[in-house]
Amino acid sequence: MSDGGSHPKSDGRKRRWEQHNTDRRRHIIEAAMTVLARDIAPGERLTTAQISAEADVHRTGLYRHFKDRTDLDTAIQRAICEQLSAALVTSFALTGTPRDVVHRVVSTYVRWVAEHPAWTRFVEQDVSAESPTPLEQTNALLAEQLEVSVAAFLALVHADLSTDDWSLVRPWVAGLVSGCMGAVRSWSAQAESRTGLDHFATFLADTIWLQVKGLGASRGIAIPQIPLETVPLDTVPSETATQPNDGSLR
Repeated sequence: MSDGGSHPKSDGRKRRWEQHNTDRRRHIIEAAMTVLARDIAPGERLTTAQISAEADVHRTGLYRHFKDRTDLDTAIQRAICEQLSAALVTSFALTGTPRDVVHRVVSTYVRWVAEHPAWTRFVEQDVSAESPTPLEQTNALLAEQLEVSVAAFLALVHADLSTDDWSLVRPWVAGLVSGCMGAVRSWSAQAESRTGLDHFATFLADTIWLQVKGLGASRGIAIPQIPLETVPLDTVPSETATQPNDGSLR
């Protein structure tokens, strides 16, 4: 008969090894992000020698924790995207006027990119043939969060979109996200000739706000310029508030 007590010991060793591997992966990824931010100029490539030196791990030891270079690079990109998402998540809060919300989200993104140019360049690289990439996944999550915010805002102002219009909200906000990222990428590439960060962030936020305002006007939605947190609580959206109706705007 087998010793029934051997299984818990085996499971314990397995859990400890898995935790060790997770910790080592995180340590290597953090080392890579440190090297990127400190040492990698535009056009330069992050090498495994730089990563292993920063992480104090033998170069061959890197691949005890990652399948190959693609797996390592993708893991680094995913960690960078997590940092970006964490920076943006609080900016989506429906506080301040609608225009304030737009400016806060755009300004947060622009400032994050300005503060982390090497991370941004790396996360935009095509390191794998797999799709979606970590950046594409992040863009989709941001678009989804914006869609939720749009739904909540519509409920706050007692406005509903038709079914056809509602089906276009996600592609529209996805376009806003990709357009914003493209604009920041172009601004960053201007280097010394570019305008100041504050002026650019305000300019970009204004153009996006005009799109939001114009779309609302075209659908008969008057966007109030009052702090959204002052809207009476009985107008806060319920679980069904995000569902489209089958008619035109009320």
